[in-house]
Amino acid sequence: MKKFKVNENLLALLMFAAMFAGWQYLIIVTAFIWVFCEAGKSLKNLTIKIIALYGACALVLLGWDVINQGITTLFGGLRKFFEMLVSWGVSKDLVNGYDDYFYIPICVKVFEILGEVVTFIILVVKFRFILSVISNKEMKGVFFPVQGLLDKIVTFANNNFYEDDKASKETSSKGKFCPKCGEKIEENASFCTSCGNKF
Repeated sequence: MKKFKVNENLLALLMFAAMFAGWQYLIIVTAFIWVFCEAGKSLKNLTIKIIALYGACALVLLGWDVINQGITTLFGGLRKFFEMLVSWGVSKDLVNGYDDYFYIPICVKVFEILGEVVTFIILVVKFRFILSVISNKEMKGVFFPVQGLLDKIVTFANNNFYEDDKASKETSSKGKFCPKCGEKIEENASFCTSCGNKF
């Protein structure tokens, strides 16, 4: 099947838009690019990074939801216990005090704020990722662990899933390859001329 030749920057922009639109759109756009468009190595690597970043963000949100539900269930169960005590004749002030001084201010309000902070951090990571791709520079500082994770996933995918890349490396008996993008480099090179990765 003949594939469309489309500007890779346009496809990358489409991937970024899909990253914010939701996982359904991300899957549709990724399938479209990989099936119908000629995608170079850099676009394949970008696609892997975007999917990995989106998956990591989804896992963080899922983890936060599990923690939030666990805390809510724990404190809600404690409230039910106090209500049971009230039904046995204990003063209603016990439940009212629990609601006024503990349950609503801590369990409800604090966890709402923390949830917004987690969402904001994920948004900042997504925007920082886009800036790093646009500027062709790796994420540094507090974002370095995210960059390291993405690089490991791309290396894993390149080593295990791209048959054409593995075959070309195996047929070439001489030469050194960049561990980040897989491009051939000179023996004594201190950085990759394709992606800028330093050795």
